[in-house]
Amino acid sequence: MADIWVLCQDQRKDKSTLVRADAITYLSVSDEKLTAARLESNEVVTLVHRDAEGGKPLPEHFNLKLLALISEIRDSAREGDEDLVLMAALDDHGRWAWSVFSVSELCDG
Repeated sequence: MADIWVLCQDQRKDKSTLVRADAITYLSVSDEKLTAARLESNEVVTLVHRDAEGGKPLPEHFNLKLLALISEIRDSAREGDEDLVLMAALDDHGRWAWSVFSVSELCDG
């Protein structure tokens, strides 16, 4: 069984954090950032910050879009052997969107 992870992207380009999706207990979104709390520690982390993509504001309900995607891919993660990583970025039309990657797609080697 594979896990689903969310790659945290904040305004700091020198730091990368992964949060396991099933450990998220709280989500809050504004046009500036999407934050989450972790189950084990209640630590609040920034999943997405608008400065990570040139200052484009986050869309309304971007937290619900994350939850919908987690629900959508949960079965494939249960049946799969490789962990999946969700990452927010601007799409080809300049809109914020969530994408799904296998861990091997994101590794350099």
